[in-house]
Amino acid sequence: MIELASKIGKVIAIRGNMLIAKSFRVPEIGEEIYDSNGNIVGRVINIFGPVNSPYFRVKLLRGKDVKGYLFTKGGKNDGRGKEGKKGQKELDRRNR
Repeated sequence: MIELASKIGKVIAIRGNMLIAKSFRVPEIGEEIYDSNGNIVGRVINIFGPVNSPYFRVKLLRGKDVKGYLFTKGGKNDGRGKEGKKGQKELDRRNR
């Protein structure tokens, strides 16, 4: 079992081999996503929605019934996606 770093989102819907989740922090495209048992469920393929409340799409590795919260494994990602500080500056500017 892996060490889970943090909750990244909550499952909203599953259609076929695609999962939609409400994001608690912005993931990176290609980032591995895990269920609460530490099993990999898939990878992030798309991020969409409003900047201050985004959603993300996960391509599931196998057809399974994933419910509840999603997690990432510990490591390099600081939660700001590929934009890094540039993306955070934009959020800060909009929240003034």
